[in-house]
Amino acid sequence: MKNINEICVLVQARLGSTRVPGKMIRPFAGTTLVDILFEKLKSSKVIPTQNIYFSAHEEELKEIGKKHNINIFDRSEES
Repeated sequence: MKNINEICVLVQARLGSTRVPGKMIRPFAGTTLVDILFEKLKSSKVIPTQNIYFSAHEEELKEIGKKHNINIFDRSEES
């Protein structure tokens, strides 16, 4: 069986939705969808916060990840 410290969670997000541009950072019930995601992941009893990685290109998304102390993977615009 794998040690939980050998496993990570990789979350990808982008702001380029064609139907709802910027939906991941638009206000939603006093917060954003990205904030909700990170709060749920951080409250996990299984996955340590240091094992959560956020793959994003846009600065707005990376700032939210930094606010939550999430590891940021700076991906290219093309990806």
